[in-house]
Amino acid sequence: MKADTPIALANLTQMTEDERELLVNRIRERRLAPVRAYEELTAAQALVRKDKLEIQWTKQMEMFTKDLARADKAMETLEKRGTKLRAIKLEVEDL
Repeated sequence: MKADTPIALANLTQMTEDERELLVNRIRERRLAPVRAYEELTAAQALVRKDKLEIQWTKQMEMFTKDLARADKAMETLEKRGTKLRAIKLEVEDL
């Protein structure tokens, strides 16, 4: 089969059925190459985005846990102060 280039086009009428099928497959592969590259790039970008989101999620969970611990400590402190205030009030009432 003669090469099918932009300068020297192949003569389809002189090709066998197998040669035409091969030519069509080569054209198909040439056209699909950029699509495959785009799909691979898109998949890689999605993977990178997922990794970044997982890192962000982990950091946010760590901060949430710390904030929750601080809130628990603050609630304990408030409960102790409330108890002290009630004890002082009872003592004042007894006087």
